[in-house]
Amino acid sequence: MDYKNEFYHTLDKTNEIALATAVAGVPNVRIVNFCYDASKPGILYFATDRENQKVIEFVQNNNVAFTTVPSNGSSVPHARSNHAVIHKSRYTIDEIKDLFIQKIPGYDETLSAIGDTLDVFEIHIKDVFVIVDYETAGPVSFEV
Repeated sequence: MDYKNEFYHTLDKTNEIALATAVAGVPNVRIVNFCYDASKPGILYFATDRENQKVIEFVQNNNVAFTTVPSNGSSVPHARSNHAVIHKSRYTIDEIKDLFIQKIPGYDETLSAIGDTLDVFEIHIKDVFVIVDYETAGPVSFEV
């Protein structure tokens, strides 16, 4: 099975991930909207208010974990990784807003309301485990 293809198929079915950080041994998880550019394998993008607490956590420890949040309420399919790092993107929200608008319904309204407060972050995935169904699952690795 082509698990990399299944990974992107899974990403296409949702627009949310549960993103986990840990600072000083204290874990923290939150749901964030994401998008991706198929020409940049192994990278997810999300935007957040530059004053948000999670930005401080990224600076203190940029190792993160995530799992996709299935949109249909099912636990499968999904993908998860505990081998990813996060960096502030060189892209501004204006430069990649079309990716967000295409992926997340109503995001153009979000950009109109708070776009000037948002910074874009990149999750660089080292590897991810893709769960297709209860009997089919496998790893995908990306060059980082």
